[in-house]
Amino acid sequence: MDAIYLPVRPEGPKEGVLVAWGFTTEGARALLDVCLGARERTEDWLDLGRGLARRGLRSPLLVVTDGAPGLIRAVEELWPDADRGRCGVHRLRNVLAKLPDRPGLHARVRAAYWEALDAAMSPAEAEHGLRVLVGELAGDFPSAAACLADDLPALTVHLAYPLRLKKRLRSTNLLERSLEEVRRRTKVIGRFPGETSCLTMAWAVMDLVIAGAHGLGLTLPDRHAIAVLVAARTVPQTEEQSA
Repeated sequence: MDAIYLPVRPEGPKEGVLVAWGFTTEGARALLDVCLGARERTEDWLDLGRGLARRGLRSPLLVVTDGAPGLIRAVEELWPDADRGRCGVHRLRNVLAKLPDRPGLHARVRAAYWEALDAAMSPAEAEHGLRVLVGELAGDFPSAAACLADDLPALTVHLAYPLRLKKRLRSTNLLERSLEEVRRRTKVIGRFPGETSCLTMAWAVMDLVIAGAHGLGLTLPDRHAIAVLVAARTVPQTEEQSA
C-alpha cells in the first residue's frame, strides 16, 4: 500500500491518490484499489480498506507499507491478524539520509544492511544481524542507529514466509515503479480536469505496469507453506492449541 500526490483538479494543491495491490495465495498479481485520499490520513486509508472488505477481501497474510504513521495505524485497525511489514528499501533510505556523506560510508552501511537480511533464514536471525549494525552505528551516528532500530519486527517479518520469495515480499518496489510511471505521464498532461479522469488514468497505468511484472511463480513447497499460514489464521486458537 502506498500513495502518490497528483494535480487532481484544474486548480488547487495536489491531492493524495491511495493505491493497494498484492499477490493472491496462488501467486498472481492483483491491483486492488486506486482511490482519492486528500492528505493520506488514517481515515483515508480506513475508507480504502473498508471498501476492499465490502468487495470481499479477507484479511491479508502480510501487508507491506512505508513508515507513514496514518497508514500503519489504519493497517493495524483494519487487519489486526495480518503481519505488518515495513518496506526494506524505504527503511534503508531513511537510515542513509541520517548519515554524513563520507567516502565509502553509505556503501558500507548499505552492504551490511542487505547482508543481514539476505543471509538470514528467519525473522529472528535478521533482527539479530540488524541489531549488530545498530550497535556499530550507535557510537558515531546515533540518529541513524535509532532509525534502524525502530520497528525491527516489521522489517524482518517477511522471512516468516517462503524464503525463496523474500526479495519479493520485503518492499513496495513494484508499486513504487508503477507510481513513478503515473508521475511521468502526469507531467505531460499537466493538471487533470477532475478526480474521475485522474483516477482512471492512474488505474490504467498501474494496472499495465503490474500486469507486465512477474508473479510469484509458486512452487509446490511454496504453496504448501502458504496453505499452512492460511490455515493457522483461519482456525480459532483453543487453550490447548495455544499451549
